[in-house]
Amino acid sequence: MALQIAARPATIDGCMQSWREQSVSNLIRSDMDWAIPKVRRRTTGRYRKLDAVVVLKGEVYNDFVTWFEVNCRQGVDPTKIITPNGVEEVWRFSEPPSIEWIQSNAFRATMKFERLPGWP
Repeated sequence: MALQIAARPATIDGCMQSWREQSVSNLIRSDMDWAIPKVRRRTTGRYRKLDAVVVLKGEVYNDFVTWFEVNCRQGVDPTKIITPNGVEEVWRFSEPPSIEWIQSNAFRATMKFERLPGWP
């Protein structure tokens, strides 16, 4: 079975301004969304988790929200993001992004991702 990878809009392409990553041990958990089980994630090896922040122009807000809500099906489908060293890797949102408008024409998106073993 091929891995479904959600499209990332070109308007939000680029490296994150802040990237904090760590390797985490085996995990079995169920995520809950509004008291409804959303995704059961099982890993058999170490995986990576990431806290990232990006500041974007207000004009791409709808593209950003569509990326998470529609393209990634609220974080169920993984997507490709660009690491600080310019490599494109497959990651999945581990929770919805937090958005803070810092000016009338710019917002900061704070995101949490996870990268499972064996993903390209």
